[in-house]
Amino acid sequence: NLSTEQLVGLNGTIFKDGCLAGIFWEAGAALAMVITATVFLPRYMHLGLTTTSAFLGERYDLLTRTLVSCVFLVYYAVVLCPLVLYTGALAIRKIFELDVVPLWVVSLVIGLLGACYALAGGLKAVAVSDCLNGVGLIIVGLWVPFAALQKIGGVSALFQEPSILLPLVSHSQVYDNDSHTRSWGVPTVPWHVTITGLTLTNLYYWSTNQVIVQRVLAAESLANGQKGVLFAAVMKVVGFTFLCIPGTVGMLMIENNVHIDGVPFTVSKSDEVYPELVKAVMPSWSLGVFAAVLIGSVLSTFNSALNSASTIFGLEIYKIYINAQASEDKVVRVATIFGAGLTLASFIIAPQLSRVDSIFSFLQRMNTIVSLPIITIFFVGITASLPDAFAARTGFAVGVLACGLGQLATKDIHYLHVFFIAFILAAAAMALATWSPPLRRLFRVPERPTHYSPPEGFAMVQIVPWRPLYYMVAAVLGLIILLLVTLQVGKAWLFYSFSAVWLVTLLVLMCLPSGPCEDPSGCRKETDNTAARARGAPAALATEGKDGDAGCPQDAC
Repeated sequence: NLSTEQLVGLNGTIFKDGCLAGIFWEAGAALAMVITATVFLPRYMHLGLTTTSAFLGERYDLLTRTLVSCVFLVYYAVVLCPLVLYTGALAIRKIFELDVVPLWVVSLVIGLLGACYALAGGLKAVAVSDCLNGVGLIIVGLWVPFAALQKIGGVSALFQEPSILLPLVSHSQVYDNDSHTRSWGVPTVPWHVTITGLTLTNLYYWSTNQVIVQRVLAAESLANGQKGVLFAAVMKVVGFTFLCIPGTVGMLMIENNVHIDGVPFTVSKSDEVYPELVKAVMPSWSLGVFAAVLIGSVLSTFNSALNSASTIFGLEIYKIYINAQASEDKVVRVATIFGAGLTLASFIIAPQLSRVDSIFSFLQRMNTIVSLPIITIFFVGITASLPDAFAARTGFAVGVLACGLGQLATKDIHYLHVFFIAFILAAAAMALATWSPPLRRLFRVPERPTHYSPPEGFAMVQIVPWRPLYYMVAAVLGLIILLLVTLQVGKAWLFYSFSAVWLVTLLVLMCLPSGPCEDPSGCRKETDNTAARARGAPAALATEGKDGDAGCPQDAC
């Protein structure tokens, strides 16, 4: 998810907080990926799913699946797509000093490019663009913080002021965008929210969000998918070098009165620290390369969101409720038209986000309202077999009301604490709706729900787990703990030790084999894939492979 809403937004949050409290969005993401690899992914692949909301249709019922699909669509249209366009346009304008060009014009150009690419190429285009842009972002993304560090005296300068590296804090020197001064206040992620709402919202994003999970659902086997997820988790542990360190360096450059071309480095708003830093530290000849990679990252995220929304609408709404007899070509055309409409909505909303004080905090607040009911019914559906569709819809309704009203009514309680409290209330509502016969009689549903048993025979790929899975899980958890201890203590030698351990872990993971199929019959058992299609599988995944192997990858079997 390395894109402008992260590069611009999270670096701006770090700058605003005056410390590395926001690093938990990265370290916590690695933890959530571990849970995805060990708990969620086996369930998804066992059922032969290609959309996460299809799990809810299998576990509960069609109406629950549709509710979640609609929530995803609203989120993509109103929050994610406009946010990606806004942060991309903001970065491009600042880096190239295009303040005379209206923000909506830059957003329009970026959005049109992304829409044409995603709607014409589908998920394959998204995968190709992700790969190319990922390589470019890693190279350029590392270039920016290392070039910026040279302006303040290198990596050692970070450890001369250990307070700016602290991840576990309850108060810090918070930046005010109006007065351009810092005062003692509460950071966006105080330490106590990391054990409540932050973990849950990370779990939603990395385990149930179609934009993210769609990539691993296309893996050729469960083992391959689990290895890929853990590789991403290892990379996410050092994601702070891209998404946090530039914000910290920008803060030190202002405090140390660093001059760029004879002018003191400064920012007018916290969210502008990353593009201003790029403009200040990158050589002029490299700005074109950086802009190409930056636009590529915007297009990558926008493409993914647009493709996810189009897929969900086509398979979960149109094919089920509007035209059940529609051909695959018809569904694709309708989904493309829907994607074009969503793009238009993004153009309208994106410029309005300039009024937001912190773009990353806005994103996370919106995420909590959207994710609360979804993560609740996903979590209960995976961990318990008795709650039924009635319990799911009850928890969904209570979760939306509790989280939405809680954020409006409680200004003194952190929104992630509100999120956690709402999760407890929604889960309790599901338990009540499961175990209360009077309540169930009132809504005319059976007094006692029946236990859910996952169906067999729907896996489209081999579902044998990756053999070194739990060894690598332990390694990822160890890296997270070592990173947090290193930053909390603030010692340079610990940081270098962490870097060495991380590199060894990455090399070991890359060298480990994914594992061949030991049981060829476990691969794509259905030759006609009727059941898989019913669960939302696209045509590309529901066709026979060469020599009648029903699509089983030859290198896996």
